[in-house]
Amino acid sequence: TDCWLVLCGKVYDLTDFHPSHPGGSKIITDCAGMDATLLFEPIHPSDIAERLLSPDVKKGLVDKSTIREEHIAKPEEEEKEGDILSANGKPPIETMLNIFDF
Repeated sequence: TDCWLVLCGKVYDLTDFHPSHPGGSKIITDCAGMDATLLFEPIHPSDIAERLLSPDVKKGLVDKSTIREEHIAKPEEEEKEGDILSANGKPPIETMLNIFDF
């Protein structure tokens, strides 16, 4: 089964990548077919996908104004976006998965 999602207005096929994702496969597969930007941005720099993934996984661009509310993946109640950020807007150092996150 394919696993495509939108990150920062770009469509990615993460079918081959999600099993090796440092944060676990589930976070990606739970967002398959959706815009995962709200979950992605608090944890990763917006350009990390383009820097670390093969260019062939980027499938195209999405006009953000065309994305419906029901297709936007949102943090669960206990994991609100601001809960994991420190005062400088970065995740706490103990949650760091790799140096590219900072």
